[in-house]
Amino acid sequence: MLTPPRPPWLLLTLLALNGLAFSIGNTGQAKPNTYQSSEANVALSREDRSQILFSTGIQKALKGDYKHAIQDYDQALQLAPSNSEVYYNRGVAYFSINRPQSAFQDFSQAITLQPTMAEAYGNRGLIRQNLGDRKGAIADYQQAKRLFQQKGDFAAAQQMQNWINQQVNTTRL
Repeated sequence: MLTPPRPPWLLLTLLALNGLAFSIGNTGQAKPNTYQSSEANVALSREDRSQILFSTGIQKALKGDYKHAIQDYDQALQLAPSNSEVYYNRGVAYFSINRPQSAFQDFSQAITLQPTMAEAYGNRGLIRQNLGDRKGAIADYQQAKRLFQQKGDFAAAQQMQNWINQQVNTTRL
């Protein structure tokens, strides 16, 4: 079975999209805000605490610490269970540690919560492809392609078309 390379948006695309609260130092590297006090924690809403955990999880995932990133994402979802971006990123982390069923569930939940998340369709399609579900992979790739086109991301849409063609050509062999 041919396995396509991971698309550039597979890993943590939401860093750029979400506008998370990072402080950028002179080194140009993103660092989470590490200031904590008991007074600040009391004043933070559940959503704010969830976003902090989400940000911390992203930082861990960027360092390759997917296990601990997943723990942060789990806690973030306990506080804000309808955050599609956390499900998406946890799905990426699960995929990265070779837990495709868990990743599939998270990408599916992200799609349920945000049906226009093209990246989740593309990643779910990749998992379906790896599991031998060509029809499901093609359906997800087609939806991802439509959504990427609507967003104006024609390079990602073309990548989806390439993967669709690959599935169709593999079926014909």
